[in-house]
Amino acid sequence: MGMRDLDTIGRLYETDKATVFTRTYAKPKAYTLHYARCFDPLRDDCIKLLEIGVGGGESVQMWLDYLPYAAVFGVDLVEKTNPWNTPGRGAHSRYTFLQGDQTDKTMWACFLADCGKDFDIIIDDGSHEPKGIITAFECLWPAVKPGGYYAIEDLGCGFTSPGYPSHLDWLRVQMEAVNQGLGDIDSVYFARELVILRKKPCITT
Repeated sequence: MGMRDLDTIGRLYETDKATVFTRTYAKPKAYTLHYARCFDPLRDDCIKLLEIGVGGGESVQMWLDYLPYAAVFGVDLVEKTNPWNTPGRGAHSRYTFLQGDQTDKTMWACFLADCGKDFDIIIDDGSHEPKGIITAFECLWPAVKPGGYYAIEDLGCGFTSPGYPSHLDWLRVQMEAVNQGLGDIDSVYFARELVILRKKPCITT
């Protein structure tokens, strides 16, 4: 029997990232279909994945099931409301949770010092506001491995942040840099309310 696809796993753990979501507080986002296109080649690898915003742990459980050899990390502003956002609870042997505010640059510096760099996948499902999105990206993008991915979810529900550009305007700047061949973003994949940025792979000659 083959491995279950990501959307099937997402529906099993009742995450709104899947194509079906029966709870009333959110609609299904179908992000799983887009993630599978990017992440399926990594399923058998010993990778590192970070998700910002773990909630009740539904998507964390999805990632642990989908990526059976991955080390999964979670960061959330809220803590101690369930096993998946409780530091030291040991919800899963391959899962590590740290409480923190994604707008806090010092927190990210400490996170990377403790958990290391070289992340294959980072997913921002956190504050959904420009300050948090931009600050987290600036702190974490250097920690993404060459060829790795950085996803930002729920682009349509962003809130304003004084002193920061709209997150969509900020993303347009990243797209223009890619178009001009500048920086280290290799590609930008857009779907409804989702963007997946891929870092340029190492090129050996």
